[in-house]
Amino acid sequence: MDLNQGNMNQCTHWYKRIPDEFITRFGNELKNVATVTVPDGCVWEMELKKCDENVFFCNKWQEFVEYYSIGYGCYLSFKYEGNSKFSVIIFDATSVEICYPFKTPSSNGEPKTKYPSPRKRSKVETSESPGKKVKSMSTDASTRAEDAAKEFNTNNPYFCSKITIRKYVYVPSDFAQKYLKLNVPIKLQNSHGEQWEVLCIVHDSRSSSMLISKGFAKFESDNNLSHGDYCVFELIKKKPVVLKVTMFRAVDYCD
Repeated sequence: MDLNQGNMNQCTHWYKRIPDEFITRFGNELKNVATVTVPDGCVWEMELKKCDENVFFCNKWQEFVEYYSIGYGCYLSFKYEGNSKFSVIIFDATSVEICYPFKTPSSNGEPKTKYPSPRKRSKVETSESPGKKVKSMSTDASTRAEDAAKEFNTNNPYFCSKITIRKYVYVPSDFAQKYLKLNVPIKLQNSHGEQWEVLCIVHDSRSSSMLISKGFAKFESDNNLSHGDYCVFELIKKKPVVLKVTMFRAVDYCD
C-alpha cells in the first residue's frame, strides 16, 4: 500500500478513519484515490491518506458529510467492492435509512433539490421490547409502495419519508432549513383537504435536519398509516406552512 502521507493535525478535522481490521485485510490493494457509491447514484472520489499507522478518507469527506447531513448517531454501512471501490448505505440516528437528496434541473435552469424515498434496505434490524411485536406489511408490498412514491412529481418543494414504528417522520436538512422553524406549528393536509397541526423538533444538533413529531401520531392514526407506508410531503403554502401529504400505503400494493 503506497498511500500519500498526511498531516495528523489536518486529518483530525476532515477525515474518516478506516478500521484497522480492514487495512490489515485489504490495505495492500488500496490506491491513493477511492470511490464511494451512494444509493442515490452519486459517486464520490476521495483521497486516501496515511497518518502514522492510520488510513483516512480525506478530501471530499467533509463535503460528503455535509451533503447527506450526517451527524451524531448516524450509522454508515460500507461494503468493499474491490479495487478501492466502496458502496455505502447511510442510516440516521433512528436506524432508518436516510432520504437521499438529488439535484434535477428546474424550469429556470437552476439546480433543484428533491428528496426521494429511502431504498429497499430502509431499516437496520433492532430488537423490540420484550412482549412487544410490531405488525409489518410484507417487504414486497412496502417496496412497491416505495416505487410508487418515487414516481411522484411536482414543481413544489417536497420530500419523501417512510412510516416507521416511531411516531414521527424525518425531514431532510435542506428542506427543513429552507421552509421550517422549530416549535412553530405547521399543517399537514390530506387529499380530502383535512388538516392536522404538528410541530417540528431538532433531529440532530450538528445539522439542520428535523423531525415532525408532536401531533404526528394523531395524523398517522386518523389516516390509517402503518409501518412500511411511504408519504410525500409537498409544500403548498409557506405562511403558515402547509404540507400536502400524498400517501402510498403498502396494503394497497399487496398481491
